[in-house]
Amino acid sequence: MIIYSMLSLRMIYIARHNMRIMMKYVNFVISGLSTVLKVVSFIINRESLINYHRTLNDLFEEELMQNEKISTIIFSSLRTIYTMAYTYFAILVVMMFAYYKSSCICVIHNFLHFHSSTNCTPPISGGFGLFSIDSDNFLYYLRLFYEPGLMTLSSIITCAVDSTFGFYVYQFSSTLRAIISTLMNPLSTEKFSDLLKMCAVKHQKLLQCRNSLEHVYGPIVFWHVVTNAMLICVSMYDFTSLSVFNFRNLSSTVIYAAIKLLQTYMYAWYGTFLTNAGEDFRKGIYFSKWPNSNLDRHIRTNIILMMIQKPMTVNAIFSPIDVIMFINMVNAAISYFFLFKSINIWNKDG
Repeated sequence: MIIYSMLSLRMIYIARHNMRIMMKYVNFVISGLSTVLKVVSFIINRESLINYHRTLNDLFEEELMQNEKISTIIFSSLRTIYTMAYTYFAILVVMMFAYYKSSCICVIHNFLHFHSSTNCTPPISGGFGLFSIDSDNFLYYLRLFYEPGLMTLSSIITCAVDSTFGFYVYQFSSTLRAIISTLMNPLSTEKFSDLLKMCAVKHQKLLQCRNSLEHVYGPIVFWHVVTNAMLICVSMYDFTSLSVFNFRNLSSTVIYAAIKLLQTYMYAWYGTFLTNAGEDFRKGIYFSKWPNSNLDRHIRTNIILMMIQKPMTVNAIFSPIDVIMFINMVNAAISYFFLFKSINIWNKDG
C-alpha cells in the first residue's frame, strides 16, 4: 500500500498538466494513506485497545447479566448499529464489483479463448499509469492482479475499522443507559447509596475508556473529514469531466462518492449517538433520588462532578464528532469542487 501510494505521487507529478488524471491519482494516494494510517494507529495503540476492550466488555456483560429489562434496554439500539454496518459493507462490495467487472470479464474471456490479456484495462488506474500496458510483460500482469488485490485489502481494513468504532459506541452507550436505568428504577432489596457508589465507579471507568477511544479514533476521524471532502470533490470533478458516460463510469463514480459520504456520516452519527447517551446519563443522575438520600460527603461530591461534566463526547482533534461535522464536510467538498472548476477554466483560458 505504501509503495503504491508513493508511485501514485510520482504519477501526480507526471500528470500535473492533466487535472482529471492528476485528481484520480490524488484519490489513490489518499485512499492508500488512509488504510496505512488505520493499521499503524491500531498497531501503535495495541495495548491501549486491549485494555479498553477488556474494561468496556466487562462493564457491558455485567449490565447484560442483571435482568431481562436491562437486556431489553441494551439490545434496543443494536439493530440500528448493525444495519448501518451491513449497509456500509454491501455498498463497498458493490463498488468493488463496479470497478472489477469489466477487467474480470475481459481476462476470463481471453483466458477461455487463449488470447493475450494485454487488451484488458486495469480496474483502478484505467490504462494510464505506473507501467506500460501495451506489451505482454510481467509488470503488466502484476499490475492487472495487484490493483484488485490492493483495493480489496483496503476495503476490508476500512470496513473493519469503521464498523469497530460503531460497535464500541454501541457498547459504551448501552452500558450508560443500563446504569442509569438501574439507578432510576432500583429494586426494593438494593440500597440506593450502594447503587450510587457503583454508578460513580463505573462512570470513572467509562471516562477512561472514552479517553482511549478518542486517542485512537480522533486522528482517524479527523483525517477522514479532511480527505473525504477532497475525495468527494474529486469524484464530482471526475464525473463532470467525463467525455463518455457509460455504466462503469457512472456506477463507480456515484458509488465511490456515496461510500465516502456514508463513511463520514457513520462516524458523525456514532459520535452523536454517544453524546446523546452521555446527556441521558447526566439527566438520569439529576432526576434520581440522590438529593433526598442519606449519603456521605464523598459520594455527593462524585455525583455533583458527574452532573457538571460535559457529555461523553469523542473529539476528532479540533472538533467533536457529531452530525454538524458531517454537514461541514459536505460544505467543504462543494467549495473544493467549485475551486477546482475555477482553476481548470483559468488554465484553459491561459
